Amino acid sequence: MAHANYEDLADLEPILDLVRTWAGIQERKPGTFYLRGRAFLHFHTKGERRWADARTGAEWGPELDIAPSATAKERKVFLKALEAAYAATLG
Repeated sequence: MAHANYEDLADLEPILDLVRTWAGIQERKPGTFYLRGRAFLHFHTKGERRWADARTGAEWGPELDIAPSATAKERKVFLKALEAAYAATLG
């Protein structure tokens, strides 16, 4: 499945800015992140649905839905899930 266009992630820029500061993270393409040289996080869209794939340790974790219309609370939940995936993968 194709990755989301970066334009589809504009509303997530504050979260992406934070991810960019995490140790070991490289953004090889806009919205596509690697951790220590290994794919870690990217986004997909299909119709009205948007989700992220994030590695959790050695494997990809469950899809993390984050709607374009996500509330502040939903964004906070999403960020916590990303932080947990990062910690498990860094670990």
